[in-house]
Amino acid sequence: MATNPRAPLHAGQPARLRELGYDEVWLQNWLASDPTRLGLGEVKILAQELTSPRGGSLDILAASADGDTYYSVEVQLGEVDASHGFRVFDYWAANRARSPGKTHIAVLMAETAGGRYRPALEALAEYLPLLVVELRTWRGAGEAVVVPETVIANDSLDIGGPAGRVAGRERERDDWVQEATEEALAFVEEFVAWTQENLGEVRVDYSPQSYIGVRRGRRVWAPLWLRTDGAAIYLPDPDGSREEQPSVAFEHFVERLRDSGLEPSWQRTYNAGANPISVRLRRADVDKEPVQELLRASFEILEPGCSPFSERNPVVGHPAKPND
Repeated sequence: MATNPRAPLHAGQPARLRELGYDEVWLQNWLASDPTRLGLGEVKILAQELTSPRGGSLDILAASADGDTYYSVEVQLGEVDASHGFRVFDYWAANRARSPGKTHIAVLMAETAGGRYRPALEALAEYLPLLVVELRTWRGAGEAVVVPETVIANDSLDIGGPAGRVAGRERERDDWVQEATEEALAFVEEFVAWTQENLGEVRVDYSPQSYIGVRRGRRVWAPLWLRTDGAAIYLPDPDGSREEQPSVAFEHFVERLRDSGLEPSWQRTYNAGANPISVRLRRADVDKEPVQELLRASFEILEPGCSPFSERNPVVGHPAKPND
């Protein structure tokens, strides 16, 4: 809630911030002064008006508490226009090049995203890590009440706060019980039980709209996209890579998993590169040694300071030479 002595005293009506005496600079400062207002969970502000080498400046650069995810935030009064819509991706791309080892998400915050550019933003969000948040304003008694609501989001993103959810309530376990097959739910239970017994403590998060998240701490280690007989799983790369090309560790596990009849793939766009290894699993697969090795390696890489899998296993990527 923001106070302004110039705001009208007749409360309870929708309004625009400019009508109430606020400008874009004020909105940017108001969001940055309390990072929880961004709706991105526990984040810290790294910079405001961050200058790009190519000119212009990003409104807000924020990062998750663990420093793993960067948010390039562009703020706009009124309806989303082409300038701001392109600019947020310009800064997102620049920050991704500047800090290649991080997850990068573009966040566009405007009073409305319902105009002519919404179809384009929805299409972009299918392929790029984008959140579009509407900042809906209501007149209060001498104040403006700003209510953020996410209207567009790439559904593979792992966002800790309410901005990660497109308008609507969080899902609960009962929702999945009503929609998923018994075999898919049995797979989830067996997968989680094996993980807790062999790898460490995890928490099952039923709230996302499209997948069940298996969280290690704040991070979704393994999102489970349920299928009739199991799930498609997206895992962190054991080498910690988020590059366009597959890592040495991935190539190693491709060969190991193929021997077990499984075909993993490298999905660099999933969760902004944080979970690039995709593999389809069923209950019987959880007992397979190559699957367990991949799960363990992808779990361990999330430990702070853990070195890449291929560095800890020198034979990976270096097949033995035949004897002369």
